[in-house]
Amino acid sequence: MAKTLLDVELTTIQKTTSICFTSKTTFSSEVSNMPLFFLIPLCTALATGYFFKKSNDEIAYLSGVFAAISLILSLVLAPWQIQFGLLIMVLIMTNRLLQENQSK
Repeated sequence: MAKTLLDVELTTIQKTTSICFTSKTTFSSEVSNMPLFFLIPLCTALATGYFFKKSNDEIAYLSGVFAAISLILSLVLAPWQIQFGLLIMVLIMTNRLLQENQSK
């Protein structure tokens, strides 16, 4: 029998289902899985800042510059939770300082 455009073949399509398990993440689980490599430049900044305070030579200026660069690098590498916490602290401090200046 010749096939025409009107002939239709019926085929069965197997239906597959997949089950996707999602896990809920909480703040404490995110903090425990937080990468801590930002602490390396932070500790370096604290150590060089200590040498900056104790020394009076030209090396103190170099260590101060290195401390500032390390501190900025650690803030850039910090996870968003720590950056958000620092942002909230800065906003609260600036509001208090503005209120003190306005009252004078």
